[in-house]
Amino acid sequence: MDREGTVMDIYTKRYLELGSRFYDLFKHDLKNYQNAIFMALDLYKLKKDEKYLEMVEEASQKSLEHIEVIKEIEPFVYSGGNLGFYSFYSCMSRLTEKYPDKEFELNGDDIYVFADGAFPKLFDLLIQITLENNNKYKLSFTTSEFQEDGLNKCAVRIDIHNFSVPGSTLEAILNEDKNSVTGDKISLIFYIAKMILSRYSGNLKLTESTDDKTVLTVIFLSADNDVFHSCSGTLE
Repeated sequence: MDREGTVMDIYTKRYLELGSRFYDLFKHDLKNYQNAIFMALDLYKLKKDEKYLEMVEEASQKSLEHIEVIKEIEPFVYSGGNLGFYSFYSCMSRLTEKYPDKEFELNGDDIYVFADGAFPKLFDLLIQITLENNNKYKLSFTTSEFQEDGLNKCAVRIDIHNFSVPGSTLEAILNEDKNSVTGDKISLIFYIAKMILSRYSGNLKLTESTDDKTVLTVIFLSADNDVFHSCSGTLE
């Protein structure tokens, strides 16, 4: 945990920062699509070649798709407010009911993590990524606890069987420069997930990526830390 202020001060700073970055990302991407449309229109006026109208149509379609992705992820960015300690197993029990046709496996003891109202949505979005590609993907969740930098932490290892992360998405997961992200939906979800975790000093790591399995590790601060004595109680 950073030492520049109280837990609430740090959280509030990062919460506001994420909102600002999310808005800048949205504005930047739409501006790029708009520039592509105007450039293609100018070229069509100059050369009267139909291929430039096709470029206008393609950029317009991508712009609309991007807006839909942003609309879906936006509530995840701003769904804070309920800062406290969340039970991982309580969260997963509701998610497994939501996806009765999905195969889940839960291993390890329950953990109580320091998070906010976006905590359940974090895992929901990771599940949705697999639903869009193949309903037969199996997800295994394994909990663990450890110490790092004098703090108690807990982790959830997520094994997604028969799923491979697209190459364009790897940068969004691996690049520590959080201003770097591609515009496809999966990359945006991972980018926002990393930023959400950052606002309460968590992290998302890609542990393994092969043709037949992807392993992600989500790290949280444990509820069992002295710095949380003044925080609210268990919420989930």
